[in-house]
This record gives sequence, structure tokens and C-alpha cells, in this order.
Amino acid sequence: MTGAAAHRAGGGAAGHGTGLPADVSRILVLGASRSGSAAAAGVRALGLDVVLSDRKEASAIPGLEQLIATGVEFRTEERLASDWPDVQLVIKSPGVPNQAWMVGAARDRGLPVWSEIELAYALLPNPFDAVTGTNGKTTTTALLGHLFESAGRPVRVLGNIGTAVTSVVGSAAPDEELVVEVSSFQLEDVHSFRPAAGVFLNLTPDHLDRHGSMEGYLACKATLFARQGPGDVAVLNLADPAVAALGRGLREKPQGPRVSFFAVSPDTEWHGARPDSWVEAGWLVLEHERLLPADGLRIPGRHNLENALAAAAAALGRGVPRAAVAEGLRTFRGVPHRLEPVDTVAGVLYVNDSKATNVDATLTALRAYPEGTHLILGGRDKASDYRPVARACARGCRGVYLIGEATPLVADAFAQVRGEEGMASVPQPMECDDLETAVRTAASRARSGETVLLAPACASFDQYSGFEERG
Repeated sequence: MTGAAAHRAGGGAAGHGTGLPADVSRILVLGASRSGSAAAAGVRALGLDVVLSDRKEASAIPGLEQLIATGVEFRTEERLASDWPDVQLVIKSPGVPNQAWMVGAARDRGLPVWSEIELAYALLPNPFDAVTGTNGKTTTTALLGHLFESAGRPVRVLGNIGTAVTSVVGSAAPDEELVVEVSSFQLEDVHSFRPAAGVFLNLTPDHLDRHGSMEGYLACKATLFARQGPGDVAVLNLADPAVAALGRGLREKPQGPRVSFFAVSPDTEWHGARPDSWVEAGWLVLEHERLLPADGLRIPGRHNLENALAAAAAALGRGVPRAAVAEGLRTFRGVPHRLEPVDTVAGVLYVNDSKATNVDATLTALRAYPEGTHLILGGRDKASDYRPVARACARGCRGVYLIGEATPLVADAFAQVRGEEGMASVPQPMECDDLETAVRTAASRARSGETVLLAPACASFDQYSGFEERG
């Protein structure tokens, strides 16, 4: 007897890798996305009854037939309203907000609501290393996984980066390190989750349509460290005031984790705290010792110096030798959809930064390609202010091409900025509706030596299943 069944026989409460609470025999999974379907499959494989629900009809959900064949029951959200199942636990996919009526109905019934990552933590005994932040977390997660590989340590790279964590229940060896990219959505309903290493890269406006305020957004991110203690490591960006303040609080917490601050500049300071890792005189300095010349990195940009310092500090905190960290930093090539050069056609470089789903990420992309740029913007709005992008486009953009639902909002932001003093050089955006039209239009106007850059500052769900398909 293993997993949840063995744990129920023992009568204990849910904990790291011990399984589900003893009284849980049937669960409801809200949302049949990648994470929700993986959660349903993982729990069903342990012998529990599972009801999976989604707003879509069954015929519109890829892979649902295979899940039903294993014994998973499917109910539409509409049916849930009149036929709520007898369950003891509710698992919430990241795409399902706390404001959804089904979540409220579960809480009204006194049912525990868990995120998919909380479920994975209950079922998997492996060490978790979690990376969060508004921007850079995909690159940092992939890089941290690569550093473990460079040391010959068994590792899985999971989470928001593309593979649901619960998909490895039953297949991950207990000694495998689980490096997990976690979004604020995944951290909304965690209760026991305690990563051995937690990394917080930055906090800029994003997902305010869901969290309501920056305070609410930060509160979700901060749960990453809420249960860390001695033996754990918290890696935080000292150059970001909100993140630095959280780290300072962790340092003052009795029985808290070891806090490691990073910042590109060695002169960064926050209320007496100084960085433990930084860049100085052309060198990456890791935990106060020189590690690697900065030009030894294959990923360009100041933001990637931050990502490298964060991943390196987390790896070192998890026992990866310094030599393996240096080797991993030298050999890492980056990730798809993040400032990814796709091709050069007739002298024009095409760059895929579909992962730039918020304003700050787009500004980072424009800093990487500041001149001769043809920028493709738009998609589904996330309550963002696009005026900073318009102002940045005054410094070297040759053209701006708008796609998707946010087109009127972005166009209005550009019009406002063009009316500001000194902003006459802001390009007049061209409304292209879809990405194919935008690329063709940009290609017809771009000249040799220029760049066509997809960095949309918006979510993709108005026209695509995700940023990967858009990219």
C-alpha cells in the first residue's frame, strides 16, 4: 500500500509526501487545464474517486476521453450548480480565480480548497525549489534546473514553465530535485507548501485584474516563504523594494530560513541590508566570492544577470558545488519564447518574446532591442497601463503593430503619450487584428539591420491557448 491509501491507513494528517488527509476518498478538481487534468489523473491513479469540472463541454477538452476511461467523472460547471458532488477536498486549477462561484460554493460547504502545487507537495516527498516573480521566472527556473544537471544531480523542471507538477506523481524518484516555476495563481491556496529553496525575483504590476491591488498580488507571492524555516534558503532581489522588505522581514523572523540577497550593483542597500551576490568589475560574485566573468553568460541583458545571480544562489544553497554552478552558467542557452531569436530574413531579425505578458517584460525587451525595432503589442488586457511602453517606443521604434482584444486600450495609451510634451516621436500604432497580419505588415516595412519584436505586454487567451502557441 503506497501514497494516499497507505497514509489513510495510518490515520495521519496531510504533509510533505505523505498523501491526502485520512478522510479524503473523493475529490473535485475545478478546471480541466493542463494542471487540473494532471491533478485529476494523479489522484485517480492513487485509487481515489475524482470529479473533474470545467466551463467547457467535454468535447472541447483535449485528453478528457482518456481521463474518463480511467474512471474520472466529468461535470460541466453548469451542472455543478444543480448537482454538487459529495467530496471531501477541492483542487483548484491556476486559471480558476478565488472569485469564481464554484470556489465560493466549496468554501460555503466547509470544504478545504487546495492549489495544484499544494496537492503535489502532499503527494511527493521530493525537495521542492520554487521560483516566483513577475518577470524572469521561466528563465531562472530553467537555469536552476540546468545547474543541478551540471552537478550530476537528478532534477525535474516543472510548474508554470510547462509541465504540471502533479504529472510526475508515481514516476519521480524520491531523490529527484523538483525545480518549480510558481505563479501567484498557484500560490493562492497553499497551506503546507514549504520549498527547500524559494526565489523571489521582482514585483511589478501584473494580474491586477485578478488580485485587485499590488498588496493582494504581493500577499500571494509572499506565501512562498510563509512556512520556510531553518535549513531552507530564501533568495530575494534586494534591488526591488517590495521584495527587499519581505526579505528583511524573513531575516528578523525567529526560526526563519537563511536569507540570501542578490542585486546587480554591489552598492544596492535596503535599510542596512546589502547583497550577498552581485556583479562587480566584470565578475559575477556569488555569496561574496568571485565565480565567473559576466561575459561568460550566453544569455544577454542586465535582467539575465539578475536571473543568473538568483539561480546560482539557490543552487549553492541547495548544495550544488561552486564549480558546477559556474559550469552551468557558462553552458545555459536560454528558453523558448523569451527574447528568442527566431530567424534573420533579408537582414531583418525576428525575435519571439511571447512570454512578455506584462508591461514590465515588454520594457525589458525594448531595452534589449532599443533601436530600429518594429514592436508587436496586444492580446488580452490584464488591467495594465500601457503608457510606459509608448514612452519607451519614442526612443527607437520604427513601428508598432496592435493585435487582439486590447487594441483600443493600447491605441488610447499611445494617443495620450503622443500628446505629452516631447513625445511627438511616439509611433502611430497600426491596428492589425491578428498576429499573422502584424508580422506580414511589420515585415513589409522593416529594413535590413532592423528587428521585428513580438513582446505583447498582454495575455494570449483572446486568440491562443497560451503564450507558447502565440510564440
